[in-house]
Amino acid sequence: MSKKIYKIFEDVEVKAKLLDKCWKNFSTEISQHLPDTYQPEMQELSGKLEEALTKLGDELRNPTLTLATTGTTSSGKSTLVNLLCGAEIVPVAVSEMSAGAVTIEYSKEKSLIIHETPGSLWECGEWQGITEEKIYERLKGVMISYIDNRETQPNLACPQSTIFYPFRLLKESQLELPEGTRVRILDLPGLAYVGDEGNANIIKQCREALCIVTYNSSETDSQKVKSLLQEVVQQVKDLGGSPARMLFVLNKIDVFRADGDWPDPENRFVEKSIKSIKTELTDQLREYTEEIENLQVVKLSTWPALLSLQIQNNDEIYSVEACTKADSHFNGLIKDILQDLPRNTQKWNRHDRKRVAEALWKKSYGEEFQQNLKNHITQNFPQLVIPQIIEDFNITAGNAITEWALQTTTAILNSSEERYQEECEKISHIKSALTSFLEISDRNLKKPFEKLETKIKQVLAETSDDDPVNYIREIITELQGVKPYNDLKEKLYPLFGWSSELKKGLKQILEAVAKSLETGRVDLDNLNFKRANVIQVNLLARNLNRLINLGYTASVAKSGETREARTDAEKEKLKQLNEELNELALHLNIVINDVLQQICTQELNRIYQSVSELFSCHLSYLEEGTNERASNMAIKFPDSQLSKVEDKLEFKFQFRAGFTITKGTYLEKKETLDTGYGTNQSQITIQEAHRRNTQGKSGWDWLGGTVKGFFNDFILEGVVEKKKYIDYTPRPSDNGLIPSLGNLLENWILQAEDAEVEIIKEITKWLLKQIDCLKKNVDKIQNDVIDRYEERLDKANQEIIISNEKEKNVWLPMQQKAQDLAKEFSGLGTFLKEEH
Repeated sequence: MSKKIYKIFEDVEVKAKLLDKCWKNFSTEISQHLPDTYQPEMQELSGKLEEALTKLGDELRNPTLTLATTGTTSSGKSTLVNLLCGAEIVPVAVSEMSAGAVTIEYSKEKSLIIHETPGSLWECGEWQGITEEKIYERLKGVMISYIDNRETQPNLACPQSTIFYPFRLLKESQLELPEGTRVRILDLPGLAYVGDEGNANIIKQCREALCIVTYNSSETDSQKVKSLLQEVVQQVKDLGGSPARMLFVLNKIDVFRADGDWPDPENRFVEKSIKSIKTELTDQLREYTEEIENLQVVKLSTWPALLSLQIQNNDEIYSVEACTKADSHFNGLIKDILQDLPRNTQKWNRHDRKRVAEALWKKSYGEEFQQNLKNHITQNFPQLVIPQIIEDFNITAGNAITEWALQTTTAILNSSEERYQEECEKISHIKSALTSFLEISDRNLKKPFEKLETKIKQVLAETSDDDPVNYIREIITELQGVKPYNDLKEKLYPLFGWSSELKKGLKQILEAVAKSLETGRVDLDNLNFKRANVIQVNLLARNLNRLINLGYTASVAKSGETREARTDAEKEKLKQLNEELNELALHLNIVINDVLQQICTQELNRIYQSVSELFSCHLSYLEEGTNERASNMAIKFPDSQLSKVEDKLEFKFQFRAGFTITKGTYLEKKETLDTGYGTNQSQITIQEAHRRNTQGKSGWDWLGGTVKGFFNDFILEGVVEKKKYIDYTPRPSDNGLIPSLGNLLENWILQAEDAEVEIIKEITKWLLKQIDCLKKNVDKIQNDVIDRYEERLDKANQEIIISNEKEKNVWLPMQQKAQDLAKEFSGLGTFLKEEH
């Protein structure tokens, strides 16, 4: 059985306090052999340690546990939030209701804050002592107002709300957290609203959260199931970080109990779903292959589980209402009990309701979910919080104490005149060795990316036809084949994996457009379009409808055609078609950029994380190497400070469409008829004959067959032809080669591939800049450490000179104690790993 959470936090604090005792014992003993001039420095270190311990203790006793909830379409995510709270306070609807982010903070007193947001059309403010019903009603009204108005008001920001509520998760689930733990639930927006700036800021907080991802188990349509799997991947990418800290919930699992063969269908579904989710995640998040293999997936039916809690409420009316809902919607889960109960739920007594509640809790897997959630928090929460607390402690005091103890004792042992000169020469050699080591390490890290930079320049100069994405893949593979980067395995995959994700997103958008034009029915109900600005998607849909009305559909859209516009009407139609195709480029450009921006945000976050992993591995290697070459100098390269990267990369795309209209001529065929009526009236065109014939029957009906008999010649629709003349007159035309939809969309893909070269160029340029920045910071830290050692050596040479064996016998053990002290401080960082 794993250790309780609060005990893990307590043990780290106890271990840290022991370090304080170790330092005090060491400083007391070393003070006996040091001049008074050393006292201010030691007092400063003691003060920093006391300050760091106070902060560490406070953070360990008062950590923040954040649970972020998200889910696929109609997965019951909001009901899950209500289950965690133990009451219906977050709006639930068949359609997408989670428009804005809702933060629920644990508090004994209930209150609601609806924050001011740009353009808000709803009442904002704070309500103290508010009931659950009022919280629900206000949030529902706010979200409906936003959803109804977002299409006409593009600058309308998503609502942001905070609820303070004594939720059940903390009160009754026996999480055994440190007493001062602050707990909050982040109810994240639906997929269509994650791009809003306010929501994006909330989602960033999820990097430090444990996440619950709900999946709709009741969906049976194969195409929709495929879409749900894609949604799961998108949710995980939006959350960022490792899937190891995510608990996946197969919600609405009660649907399988209606099957006569239960539980076999349920078991098969669970097994298949877990496999499908793992496969989909592994395919698109290869850097987390190992973590995905150990993915935590649980079964649950949130609504009956919530009803079970509500039935047990002390409020009789509230309890009976929950019983009525259970009887109406989950009759099958309690059918064994219903035969013993009155049909009128209002007549159920407290014992009856308890039996129903217990049955619902059991068959909804409420208890299993609660236990799995508790285990998930126990396993992951300490790992998520404590390492950063320890590193902050080391940066504030631990590293400085280790460095001072090792360097001071080493400097004193080398303080005699003879040893001092030798040590100065040794420092010179150490500096040279470290400089060489760091330069070689830096060169090894930079070399592949410099090669990539050269290759990209060749591609841009059109001296190479190689696929730049393949080349970056080869470069990363080459880097991963060299120590120490071979330990990273798939962690560097995002550095080239972004390409396939962007292409996939682009292809899905273009395929939806192609299908709409080919079938003549606009259908943009696609996962990617949900992430785009709804106004722009609607404009694109109208544009597609206009193209269809202009005849750009079916065979024309599929194969294209050469069109010669002769009449003014034909020319106008050709012009309109060209304009609409250019409009298609405009609208598609906006939508594609909007969608690709969402994808890019995900992919850039993966790139940043990947580079951080690379730098962390690099720093560990450097720290080990420098301390081998400069033992007892205690050179440390704080990972949290140095492995961070600047997030200033940006991907840009621009697309063009339309076709060129050229001026041309055509020969108009003109036929004339000789009617035999004389020079001025004997010739009329066929068109004129047709016009006369169609002016009205009254002009020709009276002739009837008499005319035919009288002339005894060939009759053309009422005009007698004596002789026919044909000539050709040159006329101006507008000519256009209307592209097929395939060529049009292929052109977009080619343009995206052209943009890839620029993207790789920017990534390479950015990476080399980050590596240079890393080396600069590493050099500074290393040089500062060596400079401090030189100062301490000079001071020891001036104030403490070991002149005999007796003094040496004092300081050698003292140096050993300094080394032991250093091990104790470094052991705090490995303590948590040992616990698990």
